Amino acid sequence: MKKTILLMVLLLPSYLFACDFCNGYLGLNPHYKKNSIGFRYHYMSMSGTMMDPAHLQEMGLNKNDFYENRSEYELHGQYYPIQKLQIVASLPYVYNRDGMSDKAKDAMGITNHNMHHDDMKAQNVYQGIGDLTLFVNYQVFNKNSTDSSGFSHRLLAGPGLRVPTGKISVSEGSEAHLFTHQPGMGSWNPMAAITYIARYQKAGARLNAVYLAGTENKFEFAPGNKVNVNITGYYEMKWSKWQLYPSVGVYWESAAKDIYYSEKVANSGGSMTYLHIGSDLYYQKFALEAAFQLPVQKQLNGYQAENNFRLITGLSYTFN
Repeated sequence: MKKTILLMVLLLPSYLFACDFCNGYLGLNPHYKKNSIGFRYHYMSMSGTMMDPAHLQEMGLNKNDFYENRSEYELHGQYYPIQKLQIVASLPYVYNRDGMSDKAKDAMGITNHNMHHDDMKAQNVYQGIGDLTLFVNYQVFNKNSTDSSGFSHRLLAGPGLRVPTGKISVSEGSEAHLFTHQPGMGSWNPMAAITYIARYQKAGARLNAVYLAGTENKFEFAPGNKVNVNITGYYEMKWSKWQLYPSVGVYWESAAKDIYYSEKVANSGGSMTYLHIGSDLYYQKFALEAAFQLPVQKQLNGYQAENNFRLITGLSYTFN
């Protein structure tokens, strides 16, 4: 009986540190005044489990024997109904997997004949349409120097909303960890965002901040409030019709603990800092983006899977 309980605990997917919560990666956008549509791919690699490291060590295992791979295929766009009003929308298709190594399967006594049981799967897959994210940003100011080599800057801010369009497959009384793995959260979540961009000659910087308020879904689960702040520096390089914007920066993300049946979930929430390096390539109306983000600091609550790295790539098209 004890072995069965231990097996079930180890196979439970680890809590996702859920600060990649709203497709908060915005990238650079020299075409910020134009309407656009695009596709973006997010990938995140994670290692670890909710299991106490001491218990893992007793079985000859470690966090690297348990993995989570998170993928999002995001359709996004921006539209200007009037000059100072920007509407941004994104809708992801989510494909998440978690599982364990052959060594962990052997330690747990998982064999082919018991793999058909839901609580004994060596790999779990969660996939489906995710939650729609909407932002309405107002251009507070846009100061452009009359001298093309001078200083210019602009500020946009506005409200947002995460709409529960995503798939959520849980039953009444399910474990709290199941909600963090679903493509959708099942709740309406108010958001707010601010973007400040400054430029001097060919160099510039961009500051983004996004806040999400967690609200309860019909299963009495509420994700913790989350904040995402990042600052990125970039440099413009031009060749004929081509423009290249290499960039480096820092992403900081923080989340409060999730709430389930009015109780805080112990193994959830915390903060992480990522080092960002990326590049955006523009050719006429097309843009290609790529970025790599590596965690350099973490402070998580309890035992959780740890992020190894994040990768973002995308292609977009602008139109008037």
